[in-house]
This record gives sequence, structure tokens and C-alpha cells, in this order.
Amino acid sequence: MNFLAHLHLADHCQSHLAGNLLADFVRGDPYRDYSSDVAAGIKLHRFVDSYIDSQPEVRAWRRAFPPDIRRVSGIALDMIWDHYLARHWQTFHALPLAAFVEQARKNVEGFEGNEPDHYRQMTQRMWQQEWLIQYQQVASIHQALERMAIRRPKLSSLAECPPFLAGHYQELEQSFFILYPRLMDASQAFWLTHKEVLLRPEK
Repeated sequence: MNFLAHLHLADHCQSHLAGNLLADFVRGDPYRDYSSDVAAGIKLHRFVDSYIDSQPEVRAWRRAFPPDIRRVSGIALDMIWDHYLARHWQTFHALPLAAFVEQARKNVEGFEGNEPDHYRQMTQRMWQQEWLIQYQQVASIHQALERMAIRRPKLSSLAECPPFLAGHYQELEQSFFILYPRLMDASQAFWLTHKEVLLRPEK
């Protein structure tokens, strides 16, 4: 899952939004550098990533990508899942998408911690360019993949993913409607089960 889904799931679980957004930029034990609520948000993000990657539908879709772009299939899928979430937002949240994004922005920007510079740069671009709103348009997802391919030569094959996503658009959408409610339930169960330990880690 990508930025929008992680923010939505953090809100769904009443976890720390900035912590969940920060997780991709933190390595190792988050409790060393962050407060317990932020570190717990990072742990929830990591659970979401591991859970979705373990699902049989996701594994099957990754195998379905052509061999020459299969290595980056996980990134392409994360992006398209965010598109379906944005496109069908009212199914999953009471607030309109624009209102949720503004609320999330205020929450995330209100956090002052030990954020890496590249996290700050990314979030500034995300809010200013309205990525999360733009995700409603599948063309924006295709363009984002193409931009990533240019910025990161090791991921250059991302530029070849849009035709595959377009060719399986409806089937991927059907998978999303199976996967995302399951992920919401699993995330909430994980959070409720581990919340006290995550928020009060042993020293």
C-alpha cells in the first residue's frame, strides 16, 4: 500500500498518522529515535506492508507481471491500490477525500520530530502537488510510476508497468475490493491486540 492507504489505515486504527507516513524512511528499531506513539505508528505501517505482501491475491498478481518488470511489480501494485482507494473513497471513509487529506496534512505537519530530510522533501511535494487527490485519476498513477523510473535508474522498469495495469484494470479493481476490507480488519486487529505493548515498549 502507498501513502493514502497508510494514512487511511492509521486513521482507521487511531494510530499516529505521521509515524505511519514516516515508516518508509526509518530503518531498524524506531523506539531508539522516536516517542512510543510515533514508533507504534511505524510498527503498524510495517505490519500493513508485510500483511498485504503475504496475501495470495497479491502474490498471484506479482507472478502475472511480465518477467522483465516483475521485480518492480510490488511498487506498481502499491500505487494502483491507492488509486482504487482514492477512486472509491466514500466507500471507506465518512469524510470526502479532500477534507480527509487536509485533516491529515494538518496532523502530519504538526508533528515535530527527528524526520529525515528526504521525508520532509517528499511530504512537501506530496501536499503541494496534491498527490493524494490526483490518485483518483489512473493517469496520475501512470505518470508517478514514470517519474519514479526517471528519478531512480534502478527502478527504470517501472515505466513499463502502466500498460500492464491498464490491461488488467477491472480485474485489479476486483482484487482491491477483496483485499482492502480484509486489510482494514487485519490492521485493526493487530493494533488492538498489540497496542499496549507498542505504546509502552520494554526499555
